[in-house]
Amino acid sequence: MASDESGRDAPADAAESTAPGSLRGLWASPFFRLLAINWLIGAFVSVMVLGGLMVFDTANLRSLILNSEDPVLPMVVLLFGLMITLCSAAMGAAVMALPGEDHGDSGGTRGTRERADNGFDGLSGLRPALQPVRVRAR
Repeated sequence: MASDESGRDAPADAAESTAPGSLRGLWASPFFRLLAINWLIGAFVSVMVLGGLMVFDTANLRSLILNSEDPVLPMVVLLFGLMITLCSAAMGAAVMALPGEDHGDSGGTRGTRERADNGFDGLSGLRPALQPVRVRAR
């Protein structure tokens, strides 16, 4: 048994379970949890969309799938495509909604006009301030 900071004895594998390479260490990361939760949301929405397509027989899709030789294969391919699309969209929306670290904005589209007005150019960093220059007329 190993001692932790409080002096209590902790199991020897407790330190190993929170190591960065372990699954618990990975789950302890807030960014990974954000992505995993939004992936699950996207997967749930994908299953619901596939169910809606089958229930409402949109564009005779249910009839076409059920009349094929192996109806499982088209369902799996359709679900896979929906999951790639909707899970990526859910995860991307979650990442884009994160607050920015540069200027402390709360994410979203609110900060774009403010950054443009403050002289911040997202591609090249800070632009120099404009200064008047005297030019001789001929």
